[in-house]
Amino acid sequence: MFFCAISGSPPTAPVVSKTSGTVYEKALIERYIEENGTDPISGEPLTKEDLIDVKAKPSTLPPRPANQTSIPALLTALQSEYDSIMLESLEIKKAFQSSRQELANALYREDAATRVIARLMKERDEARQALSSIQSTIGFQPSAAAEAPAEDVEMVPEAEGALPAEVEAKVMETNQALSSGRKKRKPAPGYSKADQVKGFTQTSHVPSLHATKPAGITALDVAKDGNTVVTGGADKAVQIFDLEASKVLGTLKGHTKAITHVAFREKEGENKLAISSSLDKTVKIWGEEGGKWSNKASLGGHKGEINGIALHPSNEYLAVGSSDSTWSLYDLNTHDEISKYEALNGVDGSFSYTSFAGHPDGVLFGGGTKDGNVRVWDVRQRNSLAATLESHPSKALTTLSFSENGYYLATGSSAEPSVKIFDLRKLDILSSWDLPSENTVSEVRFDPSAQFLSVSGTDLRVYANKTWDELLKFDDNAGVVTGARFVKNGSEVVLSGLDRTLRVLGTA
Repeated sequence: MFFCAISGSPPTAPVVSKTSGTVYEKALIERYIEENGTDPISGEPLTKEDLIDVKAKPSTLPPRPANQTSIPALLTALQSEYDSIMLESLEIKKAFQSSRQELANALYREDAATRVIARLMKERDEARQALSSIQSTIGFQPSAAAEAPAEDVEMVPEAEGALPAEVEAKVMETNQALSSGRKKRKPAPGYSKADQVKGFTQTSHVPSLHATKPAGITALDVAKDGNTVVTGGADKAVQIFDLEASKVLGTLKGHTKAITHVAFREKEGENKLAISSSLDKTVKIWGEEGGKWSNKASLGGHKGEINGIALHPSNEYLAVGSSDSTWSLYDLNTHDEISKYEALNGVDGSFSYTSFAGHPDGVLFGGGTKDGNVRVWDVRQRNSLAATLESHPSKALTTLSFSENGYYLATGSSAEPSVKIFDLRKLDILSSWDLPSENTVSEVRFDPSAQFLSVSGTDLRVYANKTWDELLKFDDNAGVVTGARFVKNGSEVVLSGLDRTLRVLGTA
């Protein structure tokens, strides 16, 4: 019996090496020669021609190994083979489970990456839309190099508009009429200049308005005639006052908490309307008939305090901002709510409004929030913001004002003695300055000519637009100044204060 020197088993095709005389399995030694070219035993050079076939009967089967000549030995061998197969199967299962886990992790990472990319694309698109909306509204056109290089392949369907068709048409008609004339818009002839404002002093005052407990005028507006004044007080009342006659024309009661804001609505061919908002979560509309003022409507669609109102430049609509994280647009003719704008899911930060104002062209509205941001809305869309501006971080933004030319937005907080100016064409802070640390800020407001910015609070300060130089400081008041209005072509400034006094500043 022969045994292969390589495998140790009886060969089925035995061959002998001429060089060493050793018996090999033919297939094994030929493969060895192809790889090494030597005899595996002697190490001498060896070729396939040096192999001699050992002649044996083809029908002769190689004998079984000695350990497989009995039934128990065969059973043991078969058990060993079965065990090996089971172990190999276990290893295959482990490898399969590991591969499946790796595949699941890879799919999860791919899904997460896809979601991140989708979110980033959405944020990019919202940022583009916000910038485009702001730029188109204020009449600023970006350079060709700044425009987006190409449109995305995937198209997202437009969300349903927030306004009925006829209201949106009116809004856009007003916007186009006002924005087209903005670049040509100049101060009215004879409007006061900076040098004149510097010389303003108190020319008259009206004390003891509203009740003494609780005392103070909390809100102010003046009609276009510069003579008729509407005030709101901590005593829950609204008063109409004639400055020339020094006479109260009406004391309007109906609110159950302090008044936060007042405004006149003046429309050609119609009587004046006075609008008031309150901490009692309502807005009331007051009208004049035959020299007498009375309540015409009450708007009560909010669950939180009303902290701001903004009259649309068409004089048809009123925007109302509330601490309940919503703001609404109302029809002043029917007193119906046209649309409500709620906090947006997925947008970080507060939507609880502590101040509210409208852009002079009528498409954009801004709400100051309790965490110091400005939420800028396009009135035509309630599912997305036009922009978010960070103004006074972690401080309630209690006052804001758009400039008449539509380019600037001034902001202030009663919790911080500072003023910030945003350039809406760049959506960035243009200028900011601090007031004395003992000062408070109750109102910032641009004048109708967009030449001046008044800052009311511990005192009154007037700044020049663009340079932001201080032109006037008035501190001859006995209480915090709560409001200031330029009237009569800028020749006078009417002030209100917590000392229950109206003051008029002008040239002596």
